[in-house]
Amino acid sequence: MENISGLVNSFSQFLSEKTSQRKENLQGILLSFSKEIHIFDFENKIDSLLKSSGNSFYFSSPGNQLTFIALDQAFNITENGQARFISTDKKLKELAGKIIQNRSDKNLPLFIGGMKFTVEHSDDDWKDYNDSTWFVPEILICKVKEKSFLIYNYYIEQGLSKTRLVEKFSKKLESLLNITEDRNNSSPRIINSSGLSPKDKKKWKQIINQALEKINEDEIKKIVLARKVELILSGEINLTNSLYTLKSDYPNCCLFAYHKGNSTFFGATPELLARISNHKIEVDAIAGSVSRGATDDEDQKLETELLNNKKDLEEHKYVRDHLTNALNNFGNNISFNNTPSVKKLKNIQHLLTKLSADLKDDTSLMNILRELHPTPAVCGFPKDAALNLIKKIENQKRGLYSGIIGWFNLNNEGEFAVSIRSAVTRGNKLSAFAGNGIVEGSEPDNEFEETEMKLKPILSLFNEKKD
Repeated sequence: MENISGLVNSFSQFLSEKTSQRKENLQGILLSFSKEIHIFDFENKIDSLLKSSGNSFYFSSPGNQLTFIALDQAFNITENGQARFISTDKKLKELAGKIIQNRSDKNLPLFIGGMKFTVEHSDDDWKDYNDSTWFVPEILICKVKEKSFLIYNYYIEQGLSKTRLVEKFSKKLESLLNITEDRNNSSPRIINSSGLSPKDKKKWKQIINQALEKINEDEIKKIVLARKVELILSGEINLTNSLYTLKSDYPNCCLFAYHKGNSTFFGATPELLARISNHKIEVDAIAGSVSRGATDDEDQKLETELLNNKKDLEEHKYVRDHLTNALNNFGNNISFNNTPSVKKLKNIQHLLTKLSADLKDDTSLMNILRELHPTPAVCGFPKDAALNLIKKIENQKRGLYSGIIGWFNLNNEGEFAVSIRSAVTRGNKLSAFAGNGIVEGSEPDNEFEETEMKLKPILSLFNEKKD
């Protein structure tokens, strides 16, 4: 990264140029200073960087060739309750005319964060997270394709002192550069666990059978049910190591780590909810799964079976139809292939349909998210009936698991993932989650094995407990 004095001078010049143009009171204005920089390699110090802040976020999207780390909070919009989408949208509109910025590249993040699967009263796993929080980070280091940017955001609550702001920026850069590489390369050991025993499997099968009864009675067509596995570890996880492993094993997945308070929610999700840019939107329908084969021939055989499996195709169609209907509400020229393809991950393969559309004018991002989420891939169909049954028979709060994670700016650009293949950690306790779709013909034993596959990305990060 450039030397501090050069960046401070650029920031000072930005303040002089931008604030001198505005004669009115600057109170309630968000400053956003962006500067293209030489590559600042933060990948080997993610753990130290994230945990140096009470509110921080790491995100890596192979589809967008975007990786960033966001530290501390300059401004946030936090909402709880059923009106979270509407209330957030209203506050974003209020802020829209109150930003002073110098961004040459408009496709850069401004707001970062996430929304829970549904509105809920948090349990211990999720007590550091609200139903919806989108925050503007104080510092954002962003790599987009071949370029790197440093972004500094500051919300003016009272008067503006240019000298104090420049000093604050300088000290922030100094503390950032003083954070060293992570030294701990070992993974903690599993000391104790729950959710993996034969007794837990029996309970899970009972829940599946309850769902199948409702499906047989035609109350619902599909429901997605989730399991939780709880681990007590020999120490805190190192996020640098964990994310490096996930990135190596699942290179075509979106990686994230959302640190808030004393908790970190992290994972590697294959499921894109929406990528929005240049008045276009892309979404992924992912549903229907099978394991990977031990050989190329076996893998191809399993793929062929998946592409012809009536149960999986039906499950996939619910998701695709939901997304198509949602896109019709805010998009034109919807495009997708009628026959799904197969997305292969290290441990599992999924049916995938990519959909795209042109966005209608004056479409708000929050309205898009409200229409799309939760999809039948993480909830079920019909949505309301499935959601009610999930609340009734699941044994845990989902929190951010299967919720929305991602970023956006006020140019209607953004990327949002469905936060599956994930876990939340607090101290040496970790809770991992996995779910799958139940439809007519689902077999409880097979569904259990599928969740085992989906838990593997997280559980394989740790050494087995010793006898």
